[in-house]
Amino acid sequence: MSGINKGILKEIGLKIRARREELSYSQKDVSNMTGLTVNMISTFENGKGSTLNNFLLICRALQIQPKDVLVDDIDLRPLYDLPPESRRRLEITQKLDDLVYNSDFFKQPKRVAEVIKELDSDKRDSNKFSVYLTSYCKEGELEYVKEGNIKKYRRP
Repeated sequence: MSGINKGILKEIGLKIRARREELSYSQKDVSNMTGLTVNMISTFENGKGSTLNNFLLICRALQIQPKDVLVDDIDLRPLYDLPPESRRRLEITQKLDDLVYNSDFFKQPKRVAEVIKELDSDKRDSNKFSVYLTSYCKEGELEYVKEGNIKKYRRP
């Protein structure tokens, strides 16, 4: 278990235990209603981690909405930064989205090379751009026309 979640899991376990006690249920009662072992219920209540499935089973047994257990905001910053290649892919995708959805760039048919030039990207990424542009075609945002061996992309 990641140390970053230890306090959160402990707090969830305490809320589940409080709800169980409020209903005057024993851990054996919750076990009978969920199919989980008493040990699993105890472990969950002690904040020792569990699966989302077990959490939902326990919420059902205790008739408590998960959102009522997870009322406190959680710091959702990831533990690690995205690798540079993932950041680059996201940057390209965002620029391309802007070009497709928020400009007249594709009013006239454009080759992949023209898209790359417009976005000031590396020519070596032409295969990636072909894949990206094809996905916009599948979504119906763009269509392509073939001129010989060359595909050109435009707004429908």
